[in-house]
Amino acid sequence: MRKVLFIQTAFLGDVVLSTSAMEAWHAAHPGDAVDILVRKPMQTLFEGHPWLREVHAWDKRPRVKGKDWRRLIKVIRSRRYDVVVNLHRHASSGILTALSMAEVRIGYANNPLAWRFTHRLPHVWGTGVHEVERHASLVAPFVQGVSCEPRLYPLPNHVAEAEAVGARGSILVFPGSQWATKTWPEGQFSKLLSEMNEGVLLLGSPSEQALCARLAEGNPHVQDASGRLSLLGLAAAIHMARVVLVHDSAPLHMASAMGTPTVALFVSTVPRFGFGPRNQPHAVEETSVELPCRPCGMHGRKRCPEGHFRCGWELSVAQVLQSLRRVAAMG
Repeated sequence: MRKVLFIQTAFLGDVVLSTSAMEAWHAAHPGDAVDILVRKPMQTLFEGHPWLREVHAWDKRPRVKGKDWRRLIKVIRSRRYDVVVNLHRHASSGILTALSMAEVRIGYANNPLAWRFTHRLPHVWGTGVHEVERHASLVAPFVQGVSCEPRLYPLPNHVAEAEAVGARGSILVFPGSQWATKTWPEGQFSKLLSEMNEGVLLLGSPSEQALCARLAEGNPHVQDASGRLSLLGLAAAIHMARVVLVHDSAPLHMASAMGTPTVALFVSTVPRFGFGPRNQPHAVEETSVELPCRPCGMHGRKRCPEGHFRCGWELSVAQVLQSLRRVAAMG
């Protein structure tokens, strides 16, 4: 039995997508003991996981980040891993990989510590290759051609959370995002919700509660449950929904992991970066207007660099509503 560690200390969506490589490894080598290292609080995504052995969590808050990183180095070296698969591309995770002393150290060539890896592959953006496929290529020589999709495992208590907020059979709408330029304008969401008469449930992080409250106001068919679910409760809610409307953000990847019909809105970013929906049925909606400033970066921004945010306003309510109804009917 080999001991294998996967590392992905980025944000929620990245961790969800990393489960595809873990699933492939487990399918190819069910006798291996597989662990994962994530940033806090992402470890809650793996509560009661059916085959993961151990979940390490890195507290990356500024005041404790360095101290906890040094603790993790000691912990990882003490586990004597045979294989470390690093799906993160930053130096901090590269150092952890290099210092693990594992015989096999797999990672992306873009990592500053890639020269300390035994196996590496470039992480290439913008070609249309999905992140799941990039991860699959990275571990392909070690998994005998097996490839898998992302997957999450909510427990009965997480299903109960989702039932309690009325997620079953609803249309889930995630109107927020960490990045302003990834977010369809609030005014467009307001128009969309006013034109719908089906049961809609708004979800989001605690920081998006004010946005969701404003959108729910005056719409009796719209309920707001933002900030009320755990991460796996959110996964359970997505799983029992009719369809999910979401941005290029973490809930999009959770919908892929749960196999839920999805309409994904791409505003300042573009699908060819490799972070679109994986499940069927799905639809991707973006402005049809050619804008020389789009995409304005690989990630979202806090504000539109040009000041007009046409990539958001040019995505019409009618276009999104038609797509949402079509995908819901196919689900």
